[in-house]
Amino acid sequence: MMSREAWQEARHADFFDSRAHYSLERLRRVYENFNEFRLFLEHKKEILGRDFVEIGCATGELYRYLRRYYSEFTYCGFDISEPAIERARQKYPEGRFELCKPDLSDVIAANLHPAVVWARDVVHHQPDPFEYLSRLLSISNEVTILRIRTRDKGTTVLDPEQSCQWHYNHWIPYIVLNIDETLDVICKAIPIRKLLVVKRYVQLGGWHNRFLPRECYYPDTGTAETALYVARLENGDRPPEIVVSTREDSSYAPSLIFRGLDYIRRRLFH
Repeated sequence: MMSREAWQEARHADFFDSRAHYSLERLRRVYENFNEFRLFLEHKKEILGRDFVEIGCATGELYRYLRRYYSEFTYCGFDISEPAIERARQKYPEGRFELCKPDLSDVIAANLHPAVVWARDVVHHQPDPFEYLSRLLSISNEVTILRIRTRDKGTTVLDPEQSCQWHYNHWIPYIVLNIDETLDVICKAIPIRKLLVVKRYVQLGGWHNRFLPRECYYPDTGTAETALYVARLENGDRPPEIVVSTREDSSYAPSLIFRGLDYIRRRLFH
C-alpha cells in the first residue's frame, strides 16, 4: 500500500522551505523560467477573475511571489501536509493557508470557484490520478494550470505498486500518464475553450528514488515534465483549441545546481 504519511513528516516542510531563503528576485527567476509559470504569464491578460487557489501549496512560497509581483490576485493555499501548512502560517500570518482532504472533497464543497487553480507536481502523486484530475478541474471557473508527468508511448500504468517513489522513508505514488489518455480525461471532465500543453522531455525512470515501469527508462517512450494550461469554455459549444508543443525550462540546469546547494545547507544546518 502507498502511504500519505510521507507528507506529514517534518522533513517535508524543511525540504519545500528551502526557497524561503531566496531573495525575491531569485525566487522570481526560478519560478518564471518554468513552463507552467510561462503559460500563466503569457495568458494572464485572458483571466478575468482575481481569486487564485493553489492545491499543494507546501510552505507558501508561491504566495510570497504573487504578493510581491501580482498582488492583484487574492491567494488561498491548500495542502494535505499539516507541517507544511503550519510552516506557511508561521511565515506568512497574513496569508490564507488551509489543510484539505486528499480527495479534495472539502475544497470542492466550499464552492470557491476561483479564476485560477494552480497544482504543480500534485496529480502524479495520487493513487488514482485521472479521478483526481477530473475533481481538480471542477474547482476553477476559468483556468487550471498544472505540471504533471507524461509519456507519449504506452498506456498509463495506474498500479502504484509499479509506479512509485521512495520519499521520506515511505513509498508514494508516482504515476506517469499517457498524454493522449490525459487529454481525453480533461476534455471529458469540463467544457474546454483552450488547452495548451508544453512538454519538457526528460528520462523519468531511474532518478530520485523512483520505481517505474521499465519503458519509462527508454528515451523513445517520450517521458516528460508537462505543463498544462486548461481554460474552461463558459458559453457555447465549439471544439477546443488544443496546442501541444515542446520547450525547455531555461533555468533547469541552474536550478539543479541550486537544489544541490540547498540540500547541502539543509544537511549542515538542520
